[in-house]
Amino acid sequence: MPTGPSEMEGLLREAARGLRARLPRRLQVSFRPLAEAYFRTTARGGELRVVVNDAFDDAPVGVMASMAEVIVARASGAARPREVGIRFWAYVETDPLRERMQRNYLARQRSFDPEPNGRAWDLDDLFDRVNEEYFEGALERPMLGWTRRPITYRWGWYSSMVRPHGLIVINCLLDDPQVPEFVLEGTMHHEMLHMLKDTKVVNGRRVVHTSEFRRAEMDFDRYGELRPEYRKVLNRYARRLSRGSQGSRGRRPRR
Repeated sequence: MPTGPSEMEGLLREAARGLRARLPRRLQVSFRPLAEAYFRTTARGGELRVVVNDAFDDAPVGVMASMAEVIVARASGAARPREVGIRFWAYVETDPLRERMQRNYLARQRSFDPEPNGRAWDLDDLFDRVNEEYFEGALERPMLGWTRRPITYRWGWYSSMVRPHGLIVINCLLDDPQVPEFVLEGTMHHEMLHMLKDTKVVNGRRVVHTSEFRRAEMDFDRYGELRPEYRKVLNRYARRLSRGSQGSRGRRPRR
């Protein structure tokens, strides 16, 4: 029988007792579409809200009990999330779940176009060049695409959600003949590092830009020139907006 919100609340209470953790008196549990996260938690005003990825709506109850341990560990700090929930962590590596989450992710996303050939730049060519120069051709080509709209809070991202080799998406603001080629290569190099570098978990949170990662991205030959070029891209975009183009400035993109 699928685990519903009320059953999941009971599993969370049981996990809290097992971990000797304190939870807020009020729990609100729901199963909803999530792009990549297995679950999300928000504590506010004496209430813990838990949103579980609906890809788990038919998972075995033992897996959900194990997930409850992980959620409680993260929300309460009673234990490190990776030190509990053994059955849950094993389940999320199974092919059926990963395939289901990939199908959901690609069907629901509206943020990128999985077409590598842009107006000015071809991501397949960029990936191959960076792969040969910096990774000895060792990386398998992932799915590559451009954002559907200009975004002003990051230049690209990598996701392991798409099998077999992941997904790299590059901000379409860089798909412009005015942007120097090395800027595209530097951005691609950054995202390709995510294919190699493991994330760390600190206080239950994933840290992707570790000190090791930051040292590795400096291997890019023109790393020091990237930030000024990114500013130029933003300035051009701001001028376009001031002339009446649609969009918003938003935040400064991160890398």
